[in-house]
Amino acid sequence: MRLNAIQLLTNSAIMMSVLFIPLLAHELGASGSQIGIIVAVYGASFFISTYIFSRAADSLPPKTLLYAGFLSSTATFFLQMFASDPITLGVIRALTGFSIGIYPAVMILYVINSRQSIGKFSSYMPLGWAVGNMTVFIVAAYWEVFAADKTSGTGEIYRDVFALASLFFAVSFLIALTLPDIGLRTKKKGDYFSIAVLKKNWDIYFGFFLRQIGANSVWVIFPLYLVSLGANKYEVALVYMINPVLQFFIMRKLDKYDTRPLIHAGDLFSALAFLALIPLTIYYQAIAGMILIAISYSCLYVGSTAFLIRNNEDKGTAAGLLNSSIALASIIGSILGGMIMEHSGFRAVMASGAIFAVLGYIVVRFNASGTPQKSS
Repeated sequence: MRLNAIQLLTNSAIMMSVLFIPLLAHELGASGSQIGIIVAVYGASFFISTYIFSRAADSLPPKTLLYAGFLSSTATFFLQMFASDPITLGVIRALTGFSIGIYPAVMILYVINSRQSIGKFSSYMPLGWAVGNMTVFIVAAYWEVFAADKTSGTGEIYRDVFALASLFFAVSFLIALTLPDIGLRTKKKGDYFSIAVLKKNWDIYFGFFLRQIGANSVWVIFPLYLVSLGANKYEVALVYMINPVLQFFIMRKLDKYDTRPLIHAGDLFSALAFLALIPLTIYYQAIAGMILIAISYSCLYVGSTAFLIRNNEDKGTAAGLLNSSIALASIIGSILGGMIMEHSGFRAVMASGAIFAVLGYIVVRFNASGTPQKSS
């Protein structure tokens, strides 16, 4: 229960910031390409952090990493409210990205040690996103509707959202203090950069990486896309809430399925989801696409995580490197999405998301390690 609470709170805090960063950057004067760079810097620091600490999770005291991750995240998420221009926003986002990369692999080790369901634990990630979206919805609705007659503005919305995100990490730290110590599953010294783990599971990592390039190219501009279709800030949060709420229920039912078919379904449903977002004429038409995205990411994430944990000895490293692939994809996808939007428009970004999802399917489906491969 405590692990699930931490998973919920931390992902709530992360989503609360992710949702508003493109809008804040735009209001601070950033162009489409600059918004992509700001999000990419966040992804780059997250990638570096997860890569370092996914390996450290198999050799350093787990609770030390939890404490470091939650305390640093408490501080860096609070700092976001002081961003005054695109440069300072980019610097602070780099700090937040590094902070949240410290603890995920350790959380997986705690789940394994307590023999919890990976699917049920994973389901609290989208539930956290939903809580984060709901929190943003309430804050934005208050300032934009119910407090419209007061001396309010968008600055107050961002201030309240970032302060609450920081508070959620502080509560996560307090919960972590009550967790038991767990023994290290692996104490051997080896290749720090885990070449063997990467080579063994290259298709899972690379397929996930390709899909996430497309997804991040979409998400970096999606709030702006919804605003262009007539949504205000709390309506953006409401649309975003559909995806994680459904993921919470879907992920909890996926443990019984074979991992590779789940991964294939995740990639194919992703392509359909991004294609469904192309012909929109008003923001609420995105609901169908968000439902498909909920199905796709649930299948892809649970299938990939379960496969890596079941087929690798260094479980913290293997699962942590999946987060690294997500972070690396966010760097490329964010820059790509910002550039495509600036030069070709929103719908071209959605099309690129579908293309990368199909490429991810091809990599996993026609690899040489576990599924049939056609001879050349």
